[in-house]
Amino acid sequence: MRIPSDKPSFSHRGQIAALTRSVADATGNRDGIHDNEALPAGSLPQGKPTSRQPLLHRLTSHFAPGLSTRDERAALSAFVTEREAAWGAPTTRLSAEQVPWFEAFRTEKAAALVRFDRHPDEVTEGYVRAAGSVDGQAIEPRDVFWQRWAPTAPASGKVVVISPGFQETGRNFLEQVQLLNAQGHEVVVMDHQWAGYSRGERGAIDRGYGVARDVAAVAAFAQTLVDAREGGGEVVLFGNSMGAGPGVLGALALNDSGRLELEGPQMPKGLNAVLQAPFLSLKRSVVNRGLEALSGVPVLNEVALPSSGLPILTRDPVAATKLAQHVVLEGVVARPQAMGAAAADLEDLWGALRSGTGPQGRVAIIHGDGDPLADIQGSRDLAHVLGAQGSLIELDNDSHVLSEEAGAQDRVLDALRWLDAP
Repeated sequence: MRIPSDKPSFSHRGQIAALTRSVADATGNRDGIHDNEALPAGSLPQGKPTSRQPLLHRLTSHFAPGLSTRDERAALSAFVTEREAAWGAPTTRLSAEQVPWFEAFRTEKAAALVRFDRHPDEVTEGYVRAAGSVDGQAIEPRDVFWQRWAPTAPASGKVVVISPGFQETGRNFLEQVQLLNAQGHEVVVMDHQWAGYSRGERGAIDRGYGVARDVAAVAAFAQTLVDAREGGGEVVLFGNSMGAGPGVLGALALNDSGRLELEGPQMPKGLNAVLQAPFLSLKRSVVNRGLEALSGVPVLNEVALPSSGLPILTRDPVAATKLAQHVVLEGVVARPQAMGAAAADLEDLWGALRSGTGPQGRVAIIHGDGDPLADIQGSRDLAHVLGAQGSLIELDNDSHVLSEEAGAQDRVLDALRWLDAP
């Protein structure tokens, strides 16, 4: 797979400013929050009221470098060069012909490696060709980006596949990745079609079962990793929001009932999974209803808009700040059509679940009772349908992005322990 040679090294000016802040954080207090290096870790930046609002944060980041980004780009390049000399290895084995916005990609990865005190040999990446059909109907193939994080404790035998939510990429989950690695779990985190480095129409979703097919392809790849090592192991799926509902749950139900067929290695049947804030039904609110209606308006629903903070995903100020940073770091956009793109397949999925053709493995669900986007009632209904195969951890929490909240991130470990219980 090759990227056209005229592709830019960075996505936009604001990204360069955001990467500069990421490097400062990685060499500063390492808390993942920009512009607070003179403060205790976990503190919010002072005098920056726009830092929590994605659209305003992108606008201010655009002007941060001044008239030219030459000095910032030189400093970022010097940072990567210095780190590679210290590591004695390149940041990535991929090339500029394989990854869009290559300089941005390797700089962001280098900053993450420094922040978490990891070596490039512990974190590798590549692409899986996702191709296949559901009920005999082919879904447009695409190349799906993955990044593999080695465990930092004695190996558990588990390979955890992380499937991000809409407007998220694998980098939203790096703090949870470290928690999993510290338990001995290897992690393969993917990017979906809507953002990051996978192929697709940026900010869009083809259909719910397209998300499921891509999860299945990465799960099949993860199984090849298990099969290749002595002692074997187990693949566990871990999805968030859209990557949990239509993504992981869809992949499990379709694959275990024989409705999904991949070209190439097949996803194993009977896998266990964790669903974090799964998007199974929309929380009814004025904002959510408006966006749902806009998703059906021709032409307008296809416009790629910079992420604006709508729909509301969290009321936690730290989580909101990290989300806004990530939007700028990776140039995340959203098309209104995405709000309704999975509706038909979700309806079909619910029908399958209620008819008894759901997952064969165990499914642990984590959901905040005040989630502003995905109605927790959908998770309650799912737990009821699954019976003894399912377990719901209800949190006193009003966020949809639990991966960004220190108080909720480690509940995935509780979910994994339930999956392992007799």
